[in-house]
Amino acid sequence: MDKNIELTDFEKDALREIINLAFGNAAASLADVLGMYVFLNVPVINLMNPNEISSYIEKELNSSTGINIVEQYYIGKIRGIAFLVMSYENSEEILSLLGHSDLLKLDDYSVDQLAQETLIEIGNIIIGACVSKLAEVLSDNVIYMPPRYIGGYYSPEKVSDELFKPNSYVIMLKTVFHFESKDVNGFLFLVNSYDSINWLKDSIGLFISNYV
Repeated sequence: MDKNIELTDFEKDALREIINLAFGNAAASLADVLGMYVFLNVPVINLMNPNEISSYIEKELNSSTGINIVEQYYIGKIRGIAFLVMSYENSEEILSLLGHSDLLKLDDYSVDQLAQETLIEIGNIIIGACVSKLAEVLSDNVIYMPPRYIGGYYSPEKVSDELFKPNSYVIMLKTVFHFESKDVNGFLFLVNSYDSINWLKDSIGLFISNYV
């Protein structure tokens, strides 16, 4: 791996603190929108080749019962794809997050259909809050493509070849989240392109210089 694009242990620690700060602010915003607190774990940071993305996510999920995945692209100086992943087993609990449980009484809707639509809404809220706060701390602005539900099982074909060149690297940020008083948890993966890495290193340096 090219030493110029590696994140040192110090840079990883600094980025982890930056993400914690950003996600702490995001959790407060999410509480206002969702009416409940969302707990975000300390993030895990890895640099990897694009062809390792799918196997990494599959290993982290370790699910044989099916999963729900919402995908959303974001573009700024930091750019990439966010994957919000939640268990397929908690569809009715997922509906309760946005108060959609009453819709189950209507014959026009199925649990799976409603859960998918609710997940897209939740994905849009959580991804937007986390990425926007991270960008804000790093003095960046991002724009978003509409989120989309990409199915119950993760597939390598879901990762864009246009965004992640085969011979480059990506920086993977992973956190686990769960909702206050709800039996629902999930993962948030932020897969940032090679083009973001040098900018991230510079931004981390600037952030640190404000506290040294």
